[in-house]
Amino acid sequence: MLRWQEFGQAWWAEARKKVKNAAVFLDPLACECLHWNGGAPSLLEAGASCIKELSTFEVVPKNIKKGVFISSTAWHGTNYNILESLIKKSNLEYCVIITSAHVSVHHLLLWGSRESNDSEVLQKIEGDVLGWMGNMNYTVEVFSYPLSTLHPTRDTVLIPSAKLARPLLTSDLGYLNEQLILFSKQADAQTVRSINDLSNANLPLESQVQVRQLVHNLNQLIQHINGKDEIFTVGPFSRIIGTELEALNAAKTRRKTATNKVSVILVDRLLDLASATKFSSDNLYDRFIHTLDRLHEYSSDVAINMSGKPQGDLTTAPGCLAPQTDWNDGWDMMDHLFHENSQQATEWFTDVLKDSLEDSNDLKNLGDVIHQCSKDWDFIEKFTHLYQVGYGLSQIQSNDKAKRMDDLEGIRKSLVECLDDESPSPLIQVLQLLKTRKDMNLSLDDILVLLVHLYSLAGDRRKDVLPAELEERFKSLVAEIIVNDILSDELQDFVGVPVDEIRAHRAAQRIIEQLHCISEFRSHMKRYRTLFQRRSSAMPLECISFFQQLVEDIFDPLLGDKNPDLEHKSGSLKDFIKTGFSLFVNVRKPKPVDNPTIILYVCGGIRPDEVKLIRDLFRQKSTTHKVLIASSHFLSAYDSLQYVFKKNLSS
Repeated sequence: MLRWQEFGQAWWAEARKKVKNAAVFLDPLACECLHWNGGAPSLLEAGASCIKELSTFEVVPKNIKKGVFISSTAWHGTNYNILESLIKKSNLEYCVIITSAHVSVHHLLLWGSRESNDSEVLQKIEGDVLGWMGNMNYTVEVFSYPLSTLHPTRDTVLIPSAKLARPLLTSDLGYLNEQLILFSKQADAQTVRSINDLSNANLPLESQVQVRQLVHNLNQLIQHINGKDEIFTVGPFSRIIGTELEALNAAKTRRKTATNKVSVILVDRLLDLASATKFSSDNLYDRFIHTLDRLHEYSSDVAINMSGKPQGDLTTAPGCLAPQTDWNDGWDMMDHLFHENSQQATEWFTDVLKDSLEDSNDLKNLGDVIHQCSKDWDFIEKFTHLYQVGYGLSQIQSNDKAKRMDDLEGIRKSLVECLDDESPSPLIQVLQLLKTRKDMNLSLDDILVLLVHLYSLAGDRRKDVLPAELEERFKSLVAEIIVNDILSDELQDFVGVPVDEIRAHRAAQRIIEQLHCISEFRSHMKRYRTLFQRRSSAMPLECISFFQQLVEDIFDPLLGDKNPDLEHKSGSLKDFIKTGFSLFVNVRKPKPVDNPTIILYVCGGIRPDEVKLIRDLFRQKSTTHKVLIASSHFLSAYDSLQYVFKKNLSS
């Protein structure tokens, strides 16, 4: 039986062997992975003296002689400078340096080399640390452990360090070509005209590093299950990832002896931002993410106010959804949050809480049950995780933000109805929303998310349903709002300071340009150009998820291997011989369903309700195939604005 979740736990168990009597420092992404792999208590139980963030604002306690430093990325640049600062100001005599990045990632950063000599990189870090400690007789150990994954459910994995390894828009080409010319030092250097022509070599170094780290993370995950992979891609950025994974020397070595056949499907998030920008869901985990604040900016968990006060207080730590002790029970709870509808899951949690209480017969609803639980400290200590989740459920039922999300979902549906040829353009309604935003308690960010949804849905029909003359009116209104309204931090950073009319009009123009790029992203697709349909004249227009279309196509026996948008990556001599032979004889191309295990990785994030959709579809289509749903992070509707507020590839 394949147990994906053991991958992260096994490597954190190795890391915990190093922490006895040590001050432990972790960067934020490593903290997020630890959060789902035993949490801070597991390090303290292993003997850690204290746990701190890897930050220039922290110090190593003077009485501590051993330090453990864990980075989710390569030791280079800012985090390497922080490491130097912490060690130089300490009395450490023994340092353990751990990175989740493969050694070849360090090589790429340090020397631009793809091939890695492990000892060369590790010796350089060891020598630097000994120098900072001030005594070459002290002890330094350097390890590359893939502490890079977290598993919210038994069939889901996230790789937070891959968050920046996301698809590119056409608007990124200007920056890319500038870098290519700068690197080549020739004004007439060959440039890239389309994102569909991009290769890894065209990317700037920082992007190549992100791709390299993700490829190694995926290879290590496949290696954990002794997998022999066939790689398939949909989208230009996924093609880059797939090509690099296919060519990876470590992957080639693995495939020679691996016995478990695996299909790896890599897809670009930008193929469907419409599904990512719905405001309401019947998935409880999705509602948590849209209703409560994120925990420490983790994409995978939320902060549950346990104080009983509306705004919380500084003396009560927030609750969360991640289990920390009994993982099997914890994943059972996650299954209910992810894979049942809201009513079923709420009823299940209410019943379990009632069954765990004494004298609960008179308690009729979840709020009453939680109120009773709050009086019983023995119950809270025994059922801490269950109590936190139940407390969170009671909050999202009565939360003002939950009602706001439902209201925005109603607006979204009415806008989608206007995408047919017989209705006025939905931009007319958007202009009205901009004018009445304060009366309707809408922010500019709310309206921009609605526009991302519309433009992603419209695709190559954009010019027909979202006409240029209405876009001009939209730009004028948005520029006026930018000058006069209080902006979100993200929008403020995008516009720049001081906010004046020139910057406001420039920002409004840029927003429209980015929306155009989003709508054009599927223009090279042959099968997946459309994301909406009307089932009958009496039915409203509805969004059809790209993931739904893809999974249904994978299992469609009539389509077989003829999907023009699903590219198979092959690099072995045997595959090249097959390709040449197929010119003369009809040779069937590999299909994802040829293998019993399928890893579906989404480059750029995934919604929790999409996890449920994909798993449910696989279970409907096949009883013999297993799927692992993977991505870098969980998305909320507002995360789509990262593509709208993007200045260039480096931002």
